[in-house]
Amino acid sequence: MDFKDEKGFIGLSIFIMLLFIASVSFVFLNTIHGNSIIKEKNSYTQKFKKVSFVGVGDNLIHDSIYIAADSHDGIIGDGKYNFDHFYENISSDIKKFDLAYINQESIISGDSSGISTYPKFNCPQSMIPSLKKTGFNIINLANNHSMDMGSQGIKNSVKIWNQTDLYHGGLYDSQKSRNIPLIISKNGIKIAILFYTYDTNGMLPDNEYMVSYLNEKNVKEDISRVKGKSDFIIVSTHWGDEGVEDLSSQQIKFAKLFNEQGVDLVVGTHAHRIQKSEWLQAQNGKKTLIFYGTGNFVHNMLKPTTYLEAMVSCDFVIDGNKKYISNAKFTPLVFHLERTNFGYDGSVYRLDKYPIDLANKHIEMYGQGQYNINLYKDTLKRLVPADMLDLK
Repeated sequence: MDFKDEKGFIGLSIFIMLLFIASVSFVFLNTIHGNSIIKEKNSYTQKFKKVSFVGVGDNLIHDSIYIAADSHDGIIGDGKYNFDHFYENISSDIKKFDLAYINQESIISGDSSGISTYPKFNCPQSMIPSLKKTGFNIINLANNHSMDMGSQGIKNSVKIWNQTDLYHGGLYDSQKSRNIPLIISKNGIKIAILFYTYDTNGMLPDNEYMVSYLNEKNVKEDISRVKGKSDFIIVSTHWGDEGVEDLSSQQIKFAKLFNEQGVDLVVGTHAHRIQKSEWLQAQNGKKTLIFYGTGNFVHNMLKPTTYLEAMVSCDFVIDGNKKYISNAKFTPLVFHLERTNFGYDGSVYRLDKYPIDLANKHIEMYGQGQYNINLYKDTLKRLVPADMLDLK
């Protein structure tokens, strides 16, 4: 090789080497940059946290309901009950959420106390596995039927629920347990849940701590216990007037108090009818999402209006330094109930998935399913903001 060829070869070799170094550098820098993006994304993901919540109304088990449940498990009269079928058409919706709330209106104080119906309820214990199977994990026990089995019934009920892995509140077996707030940690978010009832049908427990009553003193003390320990506060409150769509003065008063005290979400029960939903804003700018009345769930009451129900939901979000509620929804439900050889039977449906042929068989719609469904839709338009209403 002459000098000219050798010089060309050396030049080519240097060019190839520089090209290689540049390529390696590019890949290396790109990898580092890529990792940086991934780290930033992971960091953002860690800052963004969300917990989804869903709640329904009064699970009020009349004798016709547990007689039907009796027919679904063994021989009628053998003391065995299976309530699963009442919830099977709504279970998949409930299970989508991290936290799922229900008001267990009829107290469960133990089958040994005897199963009973209105006016003093005692629901079969086998309701508990059905609720869990459906997806519920937060149980409200504070309502006007909490004292149906007396103070001993409350003690029995608390003992029964304490043996489950379900969150529950509203009834207590000691002052100590009454003073320990329920704060649930989920997905890196702490959510406090407070439970109240306006009354227990005029019956008072042996000790005041046994039932969480709705009064200003209790509300302020309870909220002060959870502030600073939780990211969000939910209130479950049994209030208002039965069978009445309009809000009572009590509801208006305490909704304002909850808002002023910093509550984030209020889920109301008791009216046996759906009531309005709204965002309430205090003078300091604090917003509270209030579902005043979620209606019934599984029950056997009179009038078609008591069978229009609610499944309310939202997301609790922490995004960096911001905390807020998003995706607030009011999904209308219908509890279908019809006569069978064993009395009555039925199931909970989303209103937008409720077949018209079933509506015509409903015991309270008297063959006028479409008429009542239209009434339901008109009611929803009056009471629920359009951006909340989840009706396909």
